[in-house]
Amino acid sequence: MERDRTSSFPDSGQVHPSRNVKVEQMDRRQFLAASPIVIGAGASVASAQDYSDYTKDPRPDVPEGTCTAGSLDGEVFAGPPVVSGPGSDCVFILQPLQRTATGHLEYAVEDGEWNRVEALHAGMRPMSEHVLKFRLPLLPAGKRIRYRVVAHTIGWIKVRQFYHGVMQAGKPQTSSERAFNSLNPAAESTSFAVWNDTHENDETIAALQKQTTELKPDFLLWNGDQSNDCHFERDMSGQFLTPSGLAIADQRPLAYVRGNHECRGPAAWSLPEFTGSQNDEFYYGFRSGPIAALVMDTGEDKADSHQAFGGTAAYANMQQAQAEWLKQIVKEDWFKSAPHKILFCHIPLWIRRQKPGVFGGHSLCRKLWSPTLIDAGIKLVISGHTHTHHWMPIRDDQPVAQLIGGGPNPASATLIHGTADAKEIRLRVLKLDGTSAADIRLPA
Repeated sequence: MERDRTSSFPDSGQVHPSRNVKVEQMDRRQFLAASPIVIGAGASVASAQDYSDYTKDPRPDVPEGTCTAGSLDGEVFAGPPVVSGPGSDCVFILQPLQRTATGHLEYAVEDGEWNRVEALHAGMRPMSEHVLKFRLPLLPAGKRIRYRVVAHTIGWIKVRQFYHGVMQAGKPQTSSERAFNSLNPAAESTSFAVWNDTHENDETIAALQKQTTELKPDFLLWNGDQSNDCHFERDMSGQFLTPSGLAIADQRPLAYVRGNHECRGPAAWSLPEFTGSQNDEFYYGFRSGPIAALVMDTGEDKADSHQAFGGTAAYANMQQAQAEWLKQIVKEDWFKSAPHKILFCHIPLWIRRQKPGVFGGHSLCRKLWSPTLIDAGIKLVISGHTHTHHWMPIRDDQPVAQLIGGGPNPASATLIHGTADAKEIRLRVLKLDGTSAADIRLPA
């Protein structure tokens, strides 16, 4: 069938068949004289691509078979996936990629049959250069969930006169089967591990991963400042999903907490593509055994008006919105019935030896959130940010206990290991050599 030349080329002088709009012809000299883009760029007639005749090759200098977009067939997966969420009603699987690809997820409960999960949008399956992200449906609590990703490359190859090319799909590839246990709100006990302020320190991350693997917690919580900043999307899988090439959360759920450094850099706006949480927000709640956990986003550590943000910051609005959200979520039964209630946030709500202009971001959060936190029975805030471990029991000017983890250098980094049953929660602050920096017990 002959191609309709009037639908693609504006100099045809024809009526566009789908828009019923008459496009007037323009003499080539008139067009060049009237075009500020051509003149401003200093482009010559000889170098301009001529699409007016579809039988001619507009770019004869580009060999046929050249990949003009996407990726040629090849290895798709760039390391292990991450299970993020972590509540059973909101679990994501994120699969890092080394080539542009599309695909789907398959999962099974225990030894049951495989089920297919799509990530559709407007009739299209996902396509990404860096990561595929799938949200699982509601999962049964406390069950082993097996999963795998099926994906193939997508590229556009120049064929004859079509410079932009035709789409070409690679061969389907299936990742290794992995499994994790969904959290169980009704469990009699639970355990968790907390990392914070790792700042892309490979030695620290490797040591934390080794400790976490040995402890086998029900979930891992990464409490902010995973990065130094978010500058290039191509680096973000390594920053947030496979740091140091490690499988940090392919066999247990990860609870992600945004730090102030994740608010920085031109790729900071892409962070939701590399994390998984309810509505792609960085505040949410979940239940694991006797613990009701709230994750909240403290944003930046300076005022929104600070010149460093160039007019892009509006964290005060976000913190106010979280205050309203907090008032509602603490009324829910899953939260109210928990023996232990913990808030996880990157910047501490209380900081002693305050440094104005450096640690100022926490004060608005404390003002907005603490009345509700106190009324709701939050007994502990776990934070990071200061890079120094500090246990802060309740006192007159601090109505909630607070535990701050250290980092990012191996000498100051810590892992917080929490275990809880109906009677008490125990928190051990471990140095990277395995020695204990603190051992704290809080009764229900």
